Amino acid sequence: MELRNEIVISATAERVWQTLGERFMHISEWAAPIVQSWPSGAKEPSVGATRVCRIAPFGPFKAGLIKERLIRFDQAQMSFAYEATEGMPRFVAHAVNRWHVQHIDAHRARLVVHATLELRGPMRAFAYLLKWQMQRGGARVAAELKHFVENGTPHPRKLAAKRCDLPD
Repeated sequence: MELRNEIVISATAERVWQTLGERFMHISEWAAPIVQSWPSGAKEPSVGATRVCRIAPFGPFKAGLIKERLIRFDQAQMSFAYEATEGMPRFVAHAVNRWHVQHIDAHRARLVVHATLELRGPMRAFAYLLKWQMQRGGARVAAELKHFVENGTPHPRKLAAKRCDLPD
């Protein structure tokens, strides 16, 4: 299953890249479904580096931990790819995400996200529903990044999610 999202961000490509690529290990700063994120091993993003994400329920995914390993990291091209190595639901055989920041002009950049999920078992019959749900969720995460880069503060969804995570 292939998923694609694009969004134009009113900021330099370098600023978007710094938030997204250079701070790969810190996605929990801006993405609402990610409760916490931290490096597992190498602290700087590079091929082979792994991050751990504690996720809230997200589409068909239950709350839990997911490990993701960088399989490509290219600062010059402002692109990276990572694969999920642990924590995916059983119906996902393999998942890879590719992110690329493109320069538009001095004040705008385009983010292109391409995800590939290989499904197994009976869930394959429901791939169209899963795709719709995941496409929608991916667009929300891209919008959260856009808000964070353009405003310097997390999106209201992220702030609401943080309030829900606080202990009583």
